[in-house]
Amino acid sequence: MSYAVNPDLRIAASTALLQRGCVNVIRLDTIKTEAGTRWSKIRDAVCAQMESLLRQRLAPSDFFVSLDDVTFLVSSPSADTDVSQVLCLRVAHELHINFLGACAIGSLRIARAVGLNGDVLEVAEIAGTELLRLGARAGISCMDLDSKAARNGGDSCPSRSAGSFRENFIPIWDAQREAVTAHRCVTLTTPSVHQRDGNASQARTELAATLSRIEHAARSLSKNLKEGNRFLVFVPITYDTLSSPIGRMEIVSTCRNLASNLRSYLVFEISDLPYGVPQSRLFELVGILRPFCRAVAGQLPARISSYGTYQSAGLQLIGLSLTANGAAATEMDSEVFKLCTAAKRLQVTSFVWDALTKGAVMRAREQGANFISGPPVGDPTEEPAPIKRLSLADVSCVSSTVNWPV
Repeated sequence: MSYAVNPDLRIAASTALLQRGCVNVIRLDTIKTEAGTRWSKIRDAVCAQMESLLRQRLAPSDFFVSLDDVTFLVSSPSADTDVSQVLCLRVAHELHINFLGACAIGSLRIARAVGLNGDVLEVAEIAGTELLRLGARAGISCMDLDSKAARNGGDSCPSRSAGSFRENFIPIWDAQREAVTAHRCVTLTTPSVHQRDGNASQARTELAATLSRIEHAARSLSKNLKEGNRFLVFVPITYDTLSSPIGRMEIVSTCRNLASNLRSYLVFEISDLPYGVPQSRLFELVGILRPFCRAVAGQLPARISSYGTYQSAGLQLIGLSLTANGAAATEMDSEVFKLCTAAKRLQVTSFVWDALTKGAVMRAREQGANFISGPPVGDPTEEPAPIKRLSLADVSCVSSTVNWPV
Protein backbone atom coordinates (compact mmCIF):
# COMPACT_ATOMS: atom_id res chain seq x y z
CA MET A 1 0.00 0.00 0.00
CA SER A 2 1.24 3.51 -0.77
CA TYR A 3 0.01 7.11 -0.83
CA ALA A 4 1.02 10.16 -2.82
CA VAL A 5 2.93 12.67 -0.69
CA ASN A 6 1.63 16.21 -0.16
CA PRO A 7 3.16 18.99 2.01
CA ASP A 8 1.10 18.07 5.07
CA LEU A 9 2.08 14.44 4.70
CA ARG A 10 5.79 15.30 4.48
CA ILE A 11 5.54 17.02 7.87
CA ALA A 12 3.52 14.23 9.50
CA ALA A 13 5.74 11.49 8.08
CA SER A 14 9.22 12.96 8.29
CA THR A 15 12.16 10.60 8.03
CA ALA A 16 12.94 11.02 11.73
CA LEU A 17 9.42 10.07 12.76
CA LEU A 18 9.33 7.13 10.36
CA GLN A 19 12.54 5.79 11.83
CA ARG A 20 11.01 5.94 15.31
CA GLY A 21 8.04 3.87 14.11
CA CYS A 22 5.42 6.28 15.44
CA VAL A 23 3.62 7.03 12.16
CA ASN A 24 0.60 4.81 11.40
CA VAL A 25 -2.41 4.68 9.10
CA ILE A 26 -6.02 3.87 10.06
CA ARG A 27 -8.32 2.70 7.26
CA LEU A 28 -12.14 2.58 7.45
CA ASP A 29 -12.77 0.12 4.61
CA THR A 30 -15.03 -2.10 6.73
CA ILE A 31 -17.43 0.73 7.59
CA LYS A 32 -17.51 1.84 3.96
CA THR A 33 -18.20 -1.72 2.79
CA GLU A 34 -20.97 -2.23 5.34
CA ALA A 35 -22.59 1.09 4.43
CA GLY A 36 -22.63 0.27 0.72
CA THR A 37 -24.53 2.88 -1.26
CA ARG A 38 -25.18 4.82 1.95
CA TRP A 39 -21.51 5.60 2.47
CA SER A 40 -21.88 9.00 0.79
CA LYS A 41 -24.57 9.90 3.35
CA ILE A 42 -22.63 8.92 6.47
CA ARG A 43 -19.06 9.62 5.31
CA ASP A 44 -18.92 13.13 6.80
CA ALA A 45 -20.28 11.90 10.15
CA VAL A 46 -17.78 9.01 10.25
CA CYS A 47 -14.83 11.26 9.46
CA ALA A 48 -16.00 13.90 11.94
CA GLN A 49 -16.20 11.31 14.70
CA MET A 50 -12.78 9.93 13.74
CA GLU A 51 -11.28 13.40 14.05
CA SER A 52 -13.04 13.91 17.40
CA LEU A 53 -11.73 10.61 18.79
CA LEU A 54 -8.20 11.38 17.66
CA ARG A 55 -8.26 14.86 19.19
CA GLN A 56 -9.43 13.40 22.51
CA ARG A 57 -6.64 10.82 22.65
CA LEU A 58 -3.60 12.43 21.01
CA ALA A 59 -1.02 14.38 22.98
CA PRO A 60 -0.46 18.09 22.16
CA SER A 61 2.64 17.22 20.10
CA ASP A 62 0.81 14.54 18.08
CA PHE A 63 -1.16 15.22 14.91
CA PHE A 64 -3.12 13.51 12.14
CA VAL A 65 -3.83 14.03 8.42
CA SER A 66 -6.73 12.76 6.31
CA LEU A 67 -5.37 10.99 3.21
CA ASP A 68 -8.72 10.17 1.60
CA ASP A 69 -12.32 9.44 2.66
CA VAL A 70 -11.35 6.19 4.42
CA THR A 71 -7.75 6.79 5.47
CA PHE A 72 -6.14 8.78 8.28
CA LEU A 73 -2.44 9.08 8.97
CA VAL A 74 -1.59 9.48 12.66
CA SER A 75 1.80 10.77 13.77
CA SER A 76 2.64 10.34 17.48
CA PRO A 77 6.08 11.81 18.32
CA SER A 78 5.19 11.60 22.01
CA ALA A 79 4.78 7.80 21.97
CA ASP A 80 6.84 4.73 21.16
CA THR A 81 5.91 2.30 18.38
CA ASP A 82 3.63 0.01 20.40
CA VAL A 83 1.82 2.80 22.22
CA SER A 84 1.06 4.68 19.00
CA GLN A 85 -0.24 1.54 17.27
CA VAL A 86 -2.39 0.54 20.27
CA LEU A 87 -3.86 4.05 20.29
CA CYS A 88 -4.75 3.75 16.58
CA LEU A 89 -6.28 0.32 17.16
CA ARG A 90 -8.45 1.55 20.05
CA VAL A 91 -9.69 4.55 18.05
CA ALA A 92 -10.52 2.37 15.04
CA HIS A 93 -12.28 -0.19 17.24
CA GLU A 94 -14.40 2.44 19.00
CA LEU A 95 -15.40 4.01 15.68
CA HIS A 96 -16.42 0.62 14.24
CA ILE A 97 -18.48 -0.19 17.34
CA ASN A 98 -20.21 3.21 17.18
CA PHE A 99 -21.22 2.83 13.53
CA LEU A 100 -21.58 -0.94 13.09
CA GLY A 101 -22.61 -2.08 16.57
CA ALA A 102 -20.01 -4.88 16.53
CA CYS A 103 -16.43 -5.31 15.44
CA ALA A 104 -14.06 -8.23 14.90
CA ILE A 105 -10.43 -7.32 15.44
CA GLY A 106 -9.54 -8.80 12.05
CA SER A 107 -11.77 -6.26 10.31
CA LEU A 108 -9.69 -3.37 11.67
CA ARG A 109 -7.21 -2.00 9.13
CA ILE A 110 -4.07 -0.55 10.72
CA ALA A 111 -0.80 -0.03 8.84
CA ARG A 112 2.65 1.18 9.79
CA ALA A 113 4.33 3.84 7.65
CA VAL A 114 7.69 2.35 6.67
CA GLY A 115 9.31 4.88 4.36
CA LEU A 116 9.20 7.60 1.73
CA ASN A 117 10.05 6.58 -1.79
CA GLY A 118 10.29 9.82 -3.74
CA ASP A 119 6.79 11.28 -3.64
CA VAL A 120 5.17 8.10 -2.34
CA LEU A 121 4.61 7.05 1.29
CA GLU A 122 4.89 3.29 1.68
CA VAL A 123 3.01 1.47 4.45
CA ALA A 124 2.87 -2.11 5.70
CA GLU A 125 -0.40 -3.48 7.03
CA ILE A 126 -0.37 -4.91 10.55
CA ALA A 127 -1.97 -8.36 10.56
CA GLY A 128 -1.75 -11.88 11.95
CA THR A 129 -0.01 -12.44 15.25
CA GLU A 130 1.15 -8.82 15.41
CA LEU A 131 -2.45 -7.62 15.25
CA LEU A 132 -3.37 -10.17 17.93
CA ARG A 133 -0.59 -8.92 20.19
CA LEU A 134 -1.62 -5.28 19.79
CA GLY A 135 -5.28 -6.22 20.25
CA ALA A 136 -4.45 -7.89 23.55
CA ARG A 137 -2.65 -4.73 24.72
CA ALA A 138 -5.62 -2.64 23.60
CA GLY A 139 -8.06 -4.92 25.44
CA ILE A 140 -9.83 -6.02 22.22
CA SER A 141 -11.02 -9.61 21.78
CA CYS A 142 -9.07 -11.62 19.22
CA MET A 143 -11.65 -14.40 18.72
CA ASP A 144 -12.66 -13.23 15.25
CA LEU A 145 -9.27 -12.74 13.63
CA ASP A 146 -9.58 -15.72 11.31
CA SER A 147 -13.22 -15.21 10.33
CA LYS A 148 -14.23 -14.63 6.77
CA ALA A 149 -15.45 -11.18 7.75
CA ALA A 150 -12.01 -10.40 9.14
CA ARG A 151 -10.13 -11.63 6.08
CA ASN A 152 -12.35 -9.76 3.66
CA GLY A 153 -12.63 -6.58 5.66
CA GLY A 154 -16.30 -7.18 6.56
CA ASP A 155 -19.19 -8.94 4.86
CA SER A 156 -22.27 -7.19 3.64
CA CYS A 157 -25.60 -7.75 5.34
CA PRO A 158 -26.84 -11.34 4.74
CA SER A 159 -29.31 -11.66 1.92
CA ARG A 160 -32.98 -11.66 2.84
CA SER A 161 -33.83 -13.96 -0.04
CA ALA A 162 -36.78 -16.32 0.27
CA GLY A 163 -36.05 -19.15 2.68
CA SER A 164 -33.30 -17.32 4.59
CA PHE A 165 -35.68 -16.57 7.46
CA ARG A 166 -38.94 -18.06 8.65
CA GLU A 167 -41.36 -15.94 10.66
CA ASN A 168 -44.40 -16.91 12.71
CA PHE A 169 -47.06 -14.89 14.52
CA ILE A 170 -47.65 -15.36 18.26
CA PRO A 171 -51.23 -14.54 19.31
CA ILE A 172 -51.56 -11.86 22.00
CA TRP A 173 -54.45 -11.86 24.45
CA ASP A 174 -56.05 -8.59 25.51
CA ALA A 175 -56.73 -9.67 29.08
CA GLN A 176 -59.17 -6.88 29.86
CA ARG A 177 -61.31 -7.38 26.75
CA GLU A 178 -60.80 -11.16 26.81
CA ALA A 179 -59.99 -11.38 23.12
CA VAL A 180 -56.98 -12.06 20.90
CA THR A 181 -56.55 -8.65 19.31
CA ALA A 182 -52.87 -8.63 18.30
CA HIS A 183 -49.97 -10.79 17.14
CA ARG A 184 -46.20 -10.68 17.60
CA CYS A 185 -44.07 -11.41 14.54
CA VAL A 186 -41.01 -13.48 15.52
CA THR A 187 -38.19 -15.11 13.58
CA LEU A 188 -38.11 -18.88 14.02
CA THR A 189 -35.33 -19.77 11.58
CA THR A 190 -32.22 -17.82 10.69
CA PRO A 191 -29.15 -18.76 8.65
CA SER A 192 -26.62 -20.40 10.94
CA VAL A 193 -23.72 -18.23 12.09
CA HIS A 194 -20.56 -20.22 12.78
CA GLN A 195 -19.10 -19.48 16.19
CA ARG A 196 -15.83 -18.25 14.76
CA ASP A 197 -17.64 -15.62 12.69
CA GLY A 198 -18.28 -13.91 16.01
CA ASN A 199 -20.18 -10.81 16.98
CA ALA A 200 -19.88 -8.95 13.67
CA SER A 201 -21.61 -11.71 11.68
CA GLN A 202 -24.23 -12.17 14.40
CA ALA A 203 -25.02 -8.47 14.31
CA ARG A 204 -25.40 -8.52 10.52
CA THR A 205 -27.61 -11.60 10.68
CA GLU A 206 -29.82 -10.03 13.38
CA LEU A 207 -30.19 -6.88 11.26
CA ALA A 208 -31.20 -8.94 8.24
CA ALA A 209 -33.68 -10.90 10.39
CA THR A 210 -35.14 -7.63 11.70
CA LEU A 211 -35.67 -6.25 8.20
CA SER A 212 -37.24 -9.55 7.16
CA ARG A 213 -39.64 -9.39 10.15
CA ILE A 214 -40.73 -5.86 9.26
CA GLU A 215 -41.37 -6.78 5.64
CA HIS A 216 -43.13 -10.04 6.52
CA ALA A 217 -45.38 -8.31 9.06
CA ALA A 218 -46.23 -5.64 6.50
CA ARG A 219 -47.13 -8.19 3.84
CA SER A 220 -49.40 -10.11 6.22
CA LEU A 221 -51.04 -6.92 7.48
CA SER A 222 -51.65 -5.69 3.95
CA LYS A 223 -53.26 -8.98 2.98
CA ASN A 224 -55.52 -9.03 6.05
CA LEU A 225 -56.57 -5.41 5.69
CA LYS A 226 -57.74 -6.15 2.14
CA GLU A 227 -59.80 -9.01 3.58
CA GLY A 228 -61.31 -6.74 6.24
CA ASN A 229 -59.30 -8.11 9.18
CA ARG A 230 -57.87 -5.50 11.53
CA PHE A 231 -55.50 -6.18 14.42
CA LEU A 232 -52.18 -4.98 15.83
CA VAL A 233 -48.86 -6.57 14.93
CA PHE A 234 -45.87 -6.21 17.26
CA VAL A 235 -42.48 -6.33 15.53
CA PRO A 236 -39.46 -6.82 17.86
CA ILE A 237 -36.27 -4.87 17.10
CA THR A 238 -33.34 -5.44 19.44
CA TYR A 239 -31.81 -2.44 21.17
CA ASP A 240 -28.35 -3.29 19.81
CA THR A 241 -29.61 -3.44 16.22
CA LEU A 242 -31.41 -0.11 16.52
CA SER A 243 -28.41 1.47 18.27
CA SER A 244 -26.10 0.70 15.36
CA PRO A 245 -26.01 3.57 12.81
CA ILE A 246 -26.05 1.06 9.94
CA GLY A 247 -28.97 -0.74 11.58
CA ARG A 248 -30.92 2.50 12.03
CA MET A 249 -30.39 3.49 8.40
CA GLU A 250 -31.52 0.11 7.07
CA ILE A 251 -34.55 0.01 9.37
CA VAL A 252 -35.64 3.54 8.45
CA SER A 253 -35.11 2.80 4.75
CA THR A 254 -37.29 -0.32 5.02
CA CYS A 255 -39.99 1.50 6.99
CA ARG A 256 -40.16 4.33 4.47
CA ASN A 257 -41.17 1.79 1.85
CA LEU A 258 -44.15 0.57 3.92
CA ALA A 259 -47.62 1.59 2.81
CA SER A 260 -48.83 4.46 4.98
CA ASN A 261 -52.10 2.70 5.83
CA LEU A 262 -50.18 -0.04 7.69
CA ARG A 263 -48.72 2.31 10.27
CA SER A 264 -51.89 2.42 12.36
CA TYR A 265 -51.58 -1.33 12.95
CA LEU A 266 -47.83 -1.70 13.60
CA VAL A 267 -46.23 -1.60 17.05
CA PHE A 268 -42.45 -1.59 17.03
CA GLU A 269 -41.07 -3.24 20.16
CA ILE A 270 -37.54 -2.38 21.28
CA SER A 271 -36.48 -5.66 22.88
CA ASP A 272 -33.51 -6.54 25.09
CA LEU A 273 -33.30 -3.06 26.57
CA PRO A 274 -30.19 -2.93 28.80
CA TYR A 275 -30.09 -1.74 32.39
CA GLY A 276 -29.41 1.94 32.81
CA VAL A 277 -30.00 3.05 29.22
CA PRO A 278 -29.94 6.88 29.27
CA GLN A 279 -33.34 8.49 28.80
CA SER A 280 -31.97 10.79 26.10
CA ARG A 281 -30.65 7.80 24.14
CA LEU A 282 -33.92 5.91 24.40
CA PHE A 283 -35.88 9.06 23.48
CA GLU A 284 -33.77 9.31 20.31
CA LEU A 285 -34.41 5.67 19.33
CA VAL A 286 -38.15 5.93 20.01
CA GLY A 287 -38.27 9.06 17.85
CA ILE A 288 -36.67 7.17 14.96
CA LEU A 289 -39.42 4.52 14.96
CA ARG A 290 -42.42 6.65 15.93
CA PRO A 291 -43.26 8.07 12.45
CA PHE A 292 -43.69 4.57 11.05
CA CYS A 293 -46.02 2.93 13.58
CA ARG A 294 -48.99 3.27 15.89
CA ALA A 295 -46.84 3.03 19.02
CA VAL A 296 -43.39 2.08 20.29
CA ALA A 297 -43.10 -0.55 23.03
CA GLY A 298 -40.15 -1.49 25.22
CA GLN A 299 -39.30 -4.92 26.61
CA LEU A 300 -37.58 -4.11 29.88
CA PRO A 301 -35.06 -6.03 31.97
CA ALA A 302 -36.14 -7.34 35.35
CA ARG A 303 -35.37 -5.68 38.69
CA ILE A 304 -36.01 -2.11 37.54
CA SER A 305 -36.28 0.40 40.37
CA SER A 306 -37.89 3.24 38.36
CA TYR A 307 -40.18 3.01 35.35
CA GLY A 308 -40.70 6.73 34.79
CA THR A 309 -37.63 7.01 32.54
CA TYR A 310 -39.21 4.72 29.98
CA GLN A 311 -42.51 6.58 29.85
CA SER A 312 -40.69 9.92 29.65
CA ALA A 313 -38.64 8.59 26.73
CA GLY A 314 -41.83 8.11 24.74
CA LEU A 315 -42.61 4.42 25.17
CA GLN A 316 -46.37 3.86 25.07
CA LEU A 317 -46.17 0.21 26.13
CA ILE A 318 -43.78 -1.40 28.61
CA GLY A 319 -43.44 -5.06 29.44
CA LEU A 320 -41.42 -8.14 30.32
CA SER A 321 -40.65 -11.60 29.02
CA LEU A 322 -41.07 -14.15 31.80
CA THR A 323 -38.30 -16.29 30.30
CA ALA A 324 -35.73 -13.69 29.26
CA ASN A 325 -34.24 -12.85 32.65
CA GLY A 326 -33.45 -16.28 34.09
CA ALA A 327 -35.30 -15.45 37.32
CA ALA A 328 -37.47 -17.79 39.38
CA ALA A 329 -41.24 -17.78 38.80
CA THR A 330 -41.93 -16.23 42.20
CA GLU A 331 -39.51 -13.40 41.51
CA MET A 332 -41.07 -12.77 38.10
CA ASP A 333 -44.51 -12.58 39.72
CA SER A 334 -43.16 -9.73 41.82
CA GLU A 335 -41.64 -8.09 38.75
CA VAL A 336 -44.95 -8.30 36.87
CA PHE A 337 -46.76 -6.72 39.81
CA LYS A 338 -44.27 -3.82 39.93
CA LEU A 339 -44.49 -3.39 36.16
CA CYS A 340 -48.28 -3.34 36.02
CA THR A 341 -48.57 -1.02 39.01
CA ALA A 342 -46.12 1.41 37.42
CA ALA A 343 -47.81 1.18 34.00
CA LYS A 344 -51.18 2.05 35.52
CA ARG A 345 -49.69 5.00 37.39
CA LEU A 346 -47.87 6.25 34.28
CA GLN A 347 -50.91 5.63 32.06
CA VAL A 348 -49.09 3.36 29.63
CA THR A 349 -50.05 -0.12 28.44
CA SER A 350 -48.38 -3.16 30.01
CA PHE A 351 -47.55 -6.50 28.42
CA VAL A 352 -46.21 -9.87 29.59
CA TRP A 353 -44.71 -12.27 27.06
CA ASP A 354 -43.96 -16.00 27.38
CA ALA A 355 -46.41 -16.94 30.13
CA LEU A 356 -45.79 -20.67 29.74
CA THR A 357 -48.64 -21.99 31.91
CA LYS A 358 -52.27 -21.11 32.52
CA GLY A 359 -51.32 -20.18 36.08
CA ALA A 360 -48.80 -17.66 34.78
CA VAL A 361 -51.41 -16.21 32.42
CA MET A 362 -53.96 -15.91 35.25
CA ARG A 363 -51.47 -14.27 37.62
CA ALA A 364 -50.40 -11.74 34.96
CA ARG A 365 -54.04 -10.88 34.34
CA GLU A 366 -54.81 -10.53 38.05
CA GLN A 367 -51.84 -8.18 38.46
CA GLY A 368 -53.18 -5.94 35.71
CA ALA A 369 -51.27 -6.87 32.53
CA ASN A 370 -53.05 -5.59 29.41
CA PHE A 371 -51.46 -7.88 26.80
CA ILE A 372 -50.30 -11.47 27.46
CA SER A 373 -48.78 -14.15 25.24
CA GLY A 374 -47.89 -17.79 25.86
CA PRO A 375 -48.86 -21.34 24.86
CA PRO A 376 -52.14 -21.25 26.85
CA VAL A 377 -53.22 -18.26 24.73
CA GLY A 378 -52.26 -19.89 21.43
CA ASP A 379 -49.44 -21.43 19.46
CA PRO A 380 -47.40 -19.54 16.84
CA THR A 381 -48.96 -19.62 13.38
CA GLU A 382 -47.66 -18.95 9.89
CA GLU A 383 -50.32 -16.30 9.33
CA PRO A 384 -52.07 -14.10 11.92
CA ALA A 385 -55.71 -14.98 12.61
CA PRO A 386 -58.53 -12.42 12.79
CA ILE A 387 -59.62 -11.02 16.15
CA LYS A 388 -61.44 -13.64 18.24
CA ARG A 389 -63.00 -13.86 21.67
CA LEU A 390 -61.02 -15.78 24.30
CA SER A 391 -62.43 -15.79 27.83
CA LEU A 392 -60.33 -16.70 30.84
CA ALA A 393 -62.26 -19.96 31.01
CA ASP A 394 -61.21 -20.69 27.41
CA VAL A 395 -57.50 -20.15 28.11
CA SER A 396 -56.05 -23.66 27.90
CA CYS A 397 -53.86 -25.52 30.35
CA VAL A 398 -51.23 -26.17 27.66
CA SER A 399 -47.67 -25.75 28.94
CA SER A 400 -44.62 -24.71 26.97
CA THR A 401 -43.39 -27.10 24.29
CA VAL A 402 -39.96 -27.34 22.72
CA ASN A 403 -41.37 -25.38 19.78
CA TRP A 404 -42.28 -22.29 21.80
CA PRO A 405 -39.98 -19.48 20.54
CA VAL A 406 -38.46 -18.18 23.78
